[in-house]
Amino acid sequence: MTPRFAWPTYRDQWDCQVTGFKLDGEPDDDAIDSDYLRLKTPERVWATADIELSATTDEPLPTGLSVLTAHVLLACATTQLRRAYPMVEHPDGSRFDAQISIPRSALTQKASLSVELVATHGERQRIIGTGVEWTLVVDPGEAPRPAGAPPISSAWLDFKSDDAPPEARRSPMSYCYLDINEAPPLLYLNSGIDGFETLIKAENAKLERRRHRDLMGAMIARQVTNSLLRAAVEEITPGEHGAPATGPATRILQNTCEALARELPDTNTAEDLYEKVAALDGNLTATAQFWAEADLVLDRMTGLSDTVMNVCKDVKHV
Repeated sequence: MTPRFAWPTYRDQWDCQVTGFKLDGEPDDDAIDSDYLRLKTPERVWATADIELSATTDEPLPTGLSVLTAHVLLACATTQLRRAYPMVEHPDGSRFDAQISIPRSALTQKASLSVELVATHGERQRIIGTGVEWTLVVDPGEAPRPAGAPPISSAWLDFKSDDAPPEARRSPMSYCYLDINEAPPLLYLNSGIDGFETLIKAENAKLERRRHRDLMGAMIARQVTNSLLRAAVEEITPGEHGAPATGPATRILQNTCEALARELPDTNTAEDLYEKVAALDGNLTATAQFWAEADLVLDRMTGLSDTVMNVCKDVKHV
């Protein structure tokens, strides 16, 4: 390891091996690729991954250091997750071991698992070494979208045409339709409405045209998010025998749940939302209250409330 610090460090990286791997409690040793240091999970639908790791080295503790500890750092750039899991030193001092549990809802695309060694030097804790990094592959087929790009793809199509989905053909005057059955979901916009496509694509719209464009854009965003939320809620399943409720497996539906959970007054995470929805089973009053709150949150999340307010303010004295 190239010296980068003003205190003693290990010369080489520690060897890090995955000694056990389970998806939802079921061993999946075939997913461990020791040659390329990868854990491959995309062929399975799972909610929790349990990983056992060991880190070893032949080097002695560098001179001047004491109180050696280690942790596993889980990092996922696409979800901005960084989470440390403590490792336990083996009784004979030959290695550090860890058993970590990772929720699927916290990851997308891929995540890294790296061991960091920490020791005391000059009465301060310092990072003095790292382990060989492993990659947890979650969605290898999902490439990162360009910055500023919408989270789903869209297509312009005349809803009266034979190429339109059956649901769109049954409502030929609707302005948009989100096909949840596509992977990923595909938003259809009705080119058969005279002037609709020109209005939405007007980058330099001014005055009344700009107001109509912004309002229509917010309405489309609101309808798309509502469709995603309802699809996500349909996939939420109550846990059995005291187990936690589980949510959708598709990342875009998980993202929708996470965004809604941050906005609702009594939830903070997607897991909180799953439990809240699971508890609604059979309670019509609570279900109606949930969707009433969700409708207000969706208006706020998609900017529809702000757009309506701004449009009303602009035309108040027109």
